[in-house]
Amino acid sequence: MNIEELSERLYDDLNGRITAVDYSDDLVIDFQCNDWNDYGVTRYFKITCHGVTESEVRPSVSSEIEFTDSHQLLWNHNEPNGYLYYSSEPENKYEILGRIWEAHEKLFGGWRPLTDFANTYNAGQFIEFCKGSNGQLAHGPKPLMELYQSAVLNRIRTNFVPSYNPEGGGMALVFDTCFVICKSVTVAEVRS
Repeated sequence: MNIEELSERLYDDLNGRITAVDYSDDLVIDFQCNDWNDYGVTRYFKITCHGVTESEVRPSVSSEIEFTDSHQLLWNHNEPNGYLYYSSEPENKYEILGRIWEAHEKLFGGWRPLTDFANTYNAGQFIEFCKGSNGQLAHGPKPLMELYQSAVLNRIRTNFVPSYNPEGGGMALVFDTCFVICKSVTVAEVRS
């Protein structure tokens, strides 16, 4: 069985769950679910991720598995990165931050925090953001910076400055609430 076949066969009522994660060499995920043909039987799998560049995986319930080369989680690894600068003083910097936050959350839905990208910092008890008439608004993958630009269009002038192109070639193994970015995945069914 390969990851695509497991992904196709898994659905909500099969009680899928990650039971253990081993980071020793390649990342190995112990996964189990009810059999899709016989609900009273449990199936056990070892999902091995090769060439891991990022992982946020832990024991948890998961009714879905997706292995894809097209996911916003991959943007840090596969898309050109750069800086988003602004060159006009915003009328309301909190509106700018709110618009960026809303666009960010609609895209990532909690997968990545805004603080990974937005240029915010603590100044005492307050968050500093968009201070003055020019500066860095955010940094990150170009598609995300373009999304931020659209969110603040006609509110502030922005300019994207490229910085580097990552190696690319990553794939995302996405569970309900966690993920692994890697080059490839193998699946082995094991007997209990």
